[in-house]
This record gives sequence, structure tokens and C-alpha cells, in this order.
Amino acid sequence: MALISEIQQKQNNVSDVLSYNREEEYRRAQQAGAEAVMVGREALDRVVHQGEQLQNAENLADDTVHTVDSANRLLRGMTWSGWLANKFAKPVNPPEYRNLNVEINKERRSILKQLKTYETVPKSCIAASQSVQNYHLNLQVLEDCETDEQKRTCRLICDNMYRQADLKITQVLTGSKRNGNDCINVNGENVAKDDKTKYFAFQLKEDMSYLRQWQFVLQQISRGEMSKTTTVDEKTKLFNNNATNIDTQESPSFTDKVTAQQEQHLNTLSEQFRDLGFLAGNISISAEQQAEVVDSLNTKNETLHFKMNAMNRRTEKLIKDKSWGQQKADFSCYAWIRHQTSGRYLSIASSNDSTLVLSKNLNEKCIFGVYKRRRVLGLQNKYSRRWVGQNLFGQLNCSASSFDRRQEWEADGDDWSDTTLLIVSGGWGAGGYLLLDKEGKGTQPIIGGCDFATKEQAPKWCISEFH
Repeated sequence: MALISEIQQKQNNVSDVLSYNREEEYRRAQQAGAEAVMVGREALDRVVHQGEQLQNAENLADDTVHTVDSANRLLRGMTWSGWLANKFAKPVNPPEYRNLNVEINKERRSILKQLKTYETVPKSCIAASQSVQNYHLNLQVLEDCETDEQKRTCRLICDNMYRQADLKITQVLTGSKRNGNDCINVNGENVAKDDKTKYFAFQLKEDMSYLRQWQFVLQQISRGEMSKTTTVDEKTKLFNNNATNIDTQESPSFTDKVTAQQEQHLNTLSEQFRDLGFLAGNISISAEQQAEVVDSLNTKNETLHFKMNAMNRRTEKLIKDKSWGQQKADFSCYAWIRHQTSGRYLSIASSNDSTLVLSKNLNEKCIFGVYKRRRVLGLQNKYSRRWVGQNLFGQLNCSASSFDRRQEWEADGDDWSDTTLLIVSGGWGAGGYLLLDKEGKGTQPIIGGCDFATKEQAPKWCISEFH
């Protein structure tokens, strides 16, 4: 009997050590999960704060664009032609802020993107693509749910549709692996028959992953609601018999204690992982919104820079009109002007010295003297000794005998290796970019518009010094 008691005592000591090690391991794992949740919340706070700063920067850019537009309208109205143009132009409207539009509009804007339509769908992927679209539509329904019961029901439907769509995509990928030896002719080339199918299936899988992430964001459940539907209740139902046996026993066995500790540990980790999933979804939303704001801010900054240049040109024109004398132009260098895309050189025509063309060969008619006066440039052809500019009819020519207002050009900053060229007198003083005929594919230089869209399409030129 003494030997048996000693063996039981040793077993109890071993169980106590194992229990201690197990509890310590569980505690460390739960502590690591709690720390991860705290780090995720701090990261989300920082991301939201950065989003607010970017939004304020975009609002400031909107205000600046509105101020510059008003200043341009005012400067344009100081001339008779500009005053008449202002009579027929629309007034400058105040800016519309992105964040205020969401608050003012009573209708809640959907955070989901519009339903994606696939133009060319392989025959084997029709069912999978339809399942993805159905899943997207049900997510829109989930977003519009008002009561908690509706959200729970719609969430279960979305989970089921996600599994069905994922299963169909997996079947398509499995089928493409089996039939990977057949080939078809695509655009004159032999391509594996299931390459397009496999590529489309991976695209569907990527879209599904994106939609699944947004589902986790849409089903934001409070901690109180999560406690009602956590895996604790589900596991209690599944292991109801074991739980009853544990309650009825006066002293639970070692196995029952281990099982209970494991259940509690897994439930705690499950809640922490759920919180991490929601935090990751919110961070993803904030990052995507910030990317949109950054792209918008970049476009607005470029537009603002363009409008500021136009305002500076109008201001300098008014100053010149009010000044008594004219600033002398300083000679900079002799240079050739090359079209970056075609590699041709800007030159005067062989039959008519006043006409500008693009030449394949670099000769004496392609050399221009570059003069600088404040921010503007003057281009004098070395062969004909005539200045490039705009005639009375608004056409581009090289026939002026002096560097006047209609012969003033502007480049993008001081770097002339890759720049656009704008004639200041074009567009009734607003400027006009140097373009090519036949929608940029011809060889005849012409004067185009002065808006931001024309600037984006304007060809690039390289002005290089000629020795």
C-alpha cells in the first residue's frame, strides 16, 4: 500500500509540473496575442491619423486651386478680351471637399467597389465568375442590413457563397492542370489551351480574396455580440455530454482539467485572432483610401503647378504692358531641338524658310540660337536669322525679324533635356503647347491648346547645345 501511495504521489507531482508548464505556456501565448492586438490598434490609430493629415492636405490643395482660379479670372478680366471672355465663362465655384461630401449627403456611400464585369470569360470559368459576382452582390446586401438578426443571417449566406465560389475556382484550376497539353492559336501564336483559363481563375481568386477581406470589415461585431456567437457556445453544444459529466463529478479528473484549460485557451486565442482580423481589414481600408487621396493629391498638385504658371504669364504680360521699356534678351547658346519620340530635329523647310518641319538629318537649318529673357526663351534660326513664333493669324511660323511678344517660349524649368515647349502668346495670352499634326504622329509642328489635358499629351523635346 505504501508503494502504491508513493507512485500516486509521484504521478500527482508530475501532473502538477505539467499543469504548471502548460498554464505558463498558455499564459505566454495569450499575452503575446494581447500584445499583437494592442500593436494592431496602435497601428490603426496611426494610419487613421495619417489619413486625416492627407485629407487636410487635399482640402488645402482644393482651396489653393480655387484661389488660383479666382486670381486667373481676375487677371484675365484686366484686359478687354479677357473681360469679354469672363462674360461668357462660368463663375469659379467653391471647392467640394471629399470628407464633407460624405457627411453632408444623407445617403451613405458604399465602401464596396462597383460590381466587376468580366468581358471575356473562358467557357470553363463561367460558373466560377458568376459565383464571384453573386458573392459580391450579397456583400452589398450585407452592407445595407440594419438589424443584428439580418446581419447574422446575411453573414451566414455570404460565408456559404464564399465556400461555393472558392470550390468552383479550385475545380477550374484542377481541371487546367489535367488538360495542360492542348494548345490553341492566340494572336498567331501557339499558347497552351488552359493558360488563359488558369490566368482568369487566378484573377477570380484574387478578387475573391479582396471581397473576403471586405466582408470581415463589413461584419464589424461588438465584443458583447461576439460573446453570444463565439466558438465557446458552439463547442459547448458539440461537447455537451463531456461538459455535463464534468459538472456532475465532485472532483474532476486530470484529463478533464486539461480539456477545460485547452478549451479556454483556444477560445481566448480565437477572440484575439478575430480582433486581429478586424484590425487588419480596417488598416487595409485606410491604406486603400489613403492611396486614392495620394493619387488625387498628386493630380491636383500638377494642375495647381500648371495654373500657377498660367497666372505668372498673365501677370508678366500686364507688367510688360505697364512698363516703359523692355528687358534685353541675353544670348544663351546655339542648340538643336529634337523630338524625343521620333528622333527628328526641328528645322525650317527646304522650300520655305518660314515653315517649320521635322527633319531626319541634322544640318544648318536645324540650329537655333537660344535667347533668355526672364522666364521666357527666344528661338532664332541660325540659317535664316528669323525668330520662331506666332503670326497674326495664330499659326506657327519662323518669319519674325525681332524677338517680340509673339516669339516668347517657355520650357519646363531649367532642364531642357526632356521638356515641353509652350508659346506664351497662344490661346489669347494663356499659352499654347507645341504639338504635331495628325494627333501627334505627323511631322508638321502646330500650336495647340493650353489646358492640362493638352499638356499631358504634348510631345517632349530635347534642347541640346550645339558646339
